[in-house]
Amino acid sequence: MSGQEKIKVSGEIDLSFPRFPNEDKMSQTDICLKCHGCCMYITVPLDYPRSNEQRDLYTWYLLHRNVEIYIDHDKSWAVIFKTPCDKLLANGMCSIYETRPQLCRDYSPDSCSRVGKDHLFLFQTPAEMHAYLDRNKKKSAKKGPASKKTSSKKSVSKKSAKTKPIAKKGAKKSSKKS
Repeated sequence: MSGQEKIKVSGEIDLSFPRFPNEDKMSQTDICLKCHGCCMYITVPLDYPRSNEQRDLYTWYLLHRNVEIYIDHDKSWAVIFKTPCDKLLANGMCSIYETRPQLCRDYSPDSCSRVGKDHLFLFQTPAEMHAYLDRNKKKSAKKGPASKKTSSKKSVSKKSAKTKPIAKKGAKKSSKKS
């Protein structure tokens, strides 16, 4: 397959996951070959930016072309690099399909952005991310400090809870570390 032309991209990459006419009559393979959106980007998990250093680093990411940050439905953060796979051919086929990485083999069309499992928030510029962080900082500041009637021990634990990820009630704490 080395003689086949690779996909060519220049400038800003639009990550749109199109719908097609008569899609209901197309096979999943046909849809994937026409779309191939999953081969046009990679994502890397991020921590919520708790420090000025993290906020500055994320700002730096967003100053680059084809880089965005999003918050997923589970409230997890990720940076997305819109860059096509080097093995994607112009016809939408994978030039190394038989030896593709396990991540590609495990990918399911059920998790495709075409089925509506996109982000809650998308930041394409530092200003968008800063506005979100500032809004959320103001929301937590409006809640105010703990009531004076509570003991200082309880006040400390409430303050600490604000900086920890919110766990669902009844959920067991995970001992996994990322």
